[in-house]
Amino acid sequence: MGICCSKGKEELEEEGFPWKHDAFFHDQLWSAGVSMHTKQGWKGANQDAMTTCQDFAGHKGQIFCGVFDGHGPLGREVARHVRDVLPMKLSSSLALKTEQDPSSNTDKEALEKSDCTSLSDTSNEKQLLSTWKNIFVKTFEDVDDDLRQNSGIDCICSGTTAVTVVRQGDHLIIANLGDSRAVLCTRDSKDRPIPVQLTTDLKPNLPSEAERILNCKGRVFAMDDEPDVSRMWLPDQDAPGLAMARAFGDFCLKSHGLICTPEVYYRKLSEKDEFLVLATDGIWDVLSNKEVIKIVSSATDHSKAAKQLVERAVRAWRRKFPTSMVDDCAVVCLFLKPSPSSEESTHVDAKAPQVVSFTGSFRKALGGGGGGEAEEGTNVWRALEGVARVNSVVRLPRMDAVLSWRRRSTSLEEDDEARID
Repeated sequence: MGICCSKGKEELEEEGFPWKHDAFFHDQLWSAGVSMHTKQGWKGANQDAMTTCQDFAGHKGQIFCGVFDGHGPLGREVARHVRDVLPMKLSSSLALKTEQDPSSNTDKEALEKSDCTSLSDTSNEKQLLSTWKNIFVKTFEDVDDDLRQNSGIDCICSGTTAVTVVRQGDHLIIANLGDSRAVLCTRDSKDRPIPVQLTTDLKPNLPSEAERILNCKGRVFAMDDEPDVSRMWLPDQDAPGLAMARAFGDFCLKSHGLICTPEVYYRKLSEKDEFLVLATDGIWDVLSNKEVIKIVSSATDHSKAAKQLVERAVRAWRRKFPTSMVDDCAVVCLFLKPSPSSEESTHVDAKAPQVVSFTGSFRKALGGGGGGEAEEGTNVWRALEGVARVNSVVRLPRMDAVLSWRRRSTSLEEDDEARID
């Protein structure tokens, strides 16, 4: 079974779901040990999205979760598109690889000694998990290419982050792109809950990220009024000022160091590990890792833990930054010891996972036009009109830079067609 969810304006949007009642939806989520919630901020339309897919890639008990933080004029559409397309492509790739080479599936016995580490850190993990990493990287690149070629979504100055996890028994595979985050709650020797951050916030100030950007003629610097926020800029313009170094979309920066290659991590679960939190930066900007796991672990009803975390984050925004606009928040809590009802999960067709595709109009231009929800026609993206603590994008590039990117994109597509012919 697959579950795909994105909320806006505090209401569940039933975009092709095979059910109509929130109670059923809630029960299906909790049967997999998942609590998820999102809340629109004060910047305009909710650009955060999230998804959960049960029995992922046809493996009973395997689960996929992800959160996506859109940015830019069409960030909402980009986040939803990636939310819908990424799990389907990843599921198909995993199923195909297993059919071609059954031995390529993760060797659980060989991973017994592994802890949480980036796959690039040690040769053993890199060798054992190369299949997972290669599939994640290839899938992320395919999704990004799909965005570039999809004429319905103008991703020149719009994009999304992604942090995703696949749980296969006692194994977690985490893929991260951008500045959303995955944090695990485990217990120390005194049985106290402690956080373990499983991902790195991939921002332009990281030395390795900055080096790549500078080598590609991009620029990295912070503005005078926010010296603690490094941003990514075009070579010849103080735009767009992207606050992350990796993302889907944002094609005006793709030739200048922005990449869509995820960092992939592995964690072998133990009895002390309790739950995993995936969340967008609307949570992490105002709550520490320790505060997050404390809030979730103290929830009396774990099925409502994500909602309680979002509500606490909103209160923290208002308290800590009363003059700033509250950011969108999206949370997925994956409890590692789910309710017994999760055992009733059924097998699904790996080649046709029940992950719903976003069917709304992608034709929205900055300033209106081209369809979409009329009620949001003048309120799609207001992030630059007010003061937020950290806007993902500061300003849009001049039109000449946009037209230049479009010409390069058209040329690449013509070259591809010529090679095919």
